[in-house]
Amino acid sequence: MKPILLFVLLILSGLNLFSQDNSMLKFIFVPHPRSEDRVNESVNPSIAKIDFSKFDVKMLGGDITYSTSKNSATLAYCDKLFDLKNPNTLWGFGNHDVQSGNRDLIKQFTGRDSYYSYHRDGVTFMVLDAELNAEGFQRTFIAGDQLQMVKNVCDTISVSKFLILLHSRFIWMINSDYFKTRLTDSIAASSRSMDTTNFYADIYPLLQKVKSRGVQIKAFGGDKSKINVAYSPEDSITFYAARLVNEFTDSVNNVIVINYNRPENEMSCNYVTLSDIEKLNQDSVSAIDLFNEAQFNVWQVSGSKEICVQLQSDNPNDFLIRIYSSEGKICQSVSCKANEIKSIQLPATGIYFAKAFVGNSVLVKKFIFR
Repeated sequence: MKPILLFVLLILSGLNLFSQDNSMLKFIFVPHPRSEDRVNESVNPSIAKIDFSKFDVKMLGGDITYSTSKNSATLAYCDKLFDLKNPNTLWGFGNHDVQSGNRDLIKQFTGRDSYYSYHRDGVTFMVLDAELNAEGFQRTFIAGDQLQMVKNVCDTISVSKFLILLHSRFIWMINSDYFKTRLTDSIAASSRSMDTTNFYADIYPLLQKVKSRGVQIKAFGGDKSKINVAYSPEDSITFYAARLVNEFTDSVNNVIVINYNRPENEMSCNYVTLSDIEKLNQDSVSAIDLFNEAQFNVWQVSGSKEICVQLQSDNPNDFLIRIYSSEGKICQSVSCKANEIKSIQLPATGIYFAKAFVGNSVLVKKFIFR
């Protein structure tokens, strides 16, 4: 049986993130960059040190400071760091960006609406404002002219090979058992408290149609998260979140660096810890992109109560593989080496998740055991 779901976390190790080849573009996704400083309204100091001039596109996941639009001085500070009016600076508003501020003031600095689409080099970016039609933390909707914008982009996208969505709240976790059981205790209240959104009713079907036309889709949620997530359901739309929490150290907090090979139409997403910010500035950061470099296979042995698992990779480390029930209970655990095939017996038919652990990196496959 072929595996139908992939969840990937990426770690630092050996793949060059920065190429001098002009055919390679580099994007950066920065989730939840604010510090806890409510007086000076500042960005996380390690985020502020990043040399953003090395990136072709900056994707800000919202909540730049504690009250970003409270006054012009705070926005001027953010503008100095991120060059807000630059068309290659994309900003998906979070609740701290707009909750006590002025949207018109933000527009003076960005020169555009809070939701928009942007196209360059075969990539279409779509920035959503999940705060625009929010009702507290419980409900958020992509509605009205914003929903029409989404429809227009999805109906007309033709030359792009990739569609990238950028937003703050994790609007895709509602109505997803996978996200609700794994993210609920690891995210900010602005996403954790949501119980209603129209993402799966109105937006997801449009994305599926776009995917059916051969366009790869990646959705980046920038709300506060204690874990890294790269999750692909069976339709291969990939949802990303990055761990960036002010109480955590730079050695575990992350941004996502995206390498885009234009001639080959290949895009890889790599988690980079804030402790490696200086290496970013020196063009020397490296990473293993497990999404491309490793293949996690799960299949059922015909006529038996066994499945086989295999992680195809050049990584020399040992891997821990665990099988979880749909309720999150550990059913089996095995240790194996790269490319080794392991057989595992399961107690009953149903939906399971197989996780492969390598250090801080995790790959997950969802499968149905029949």
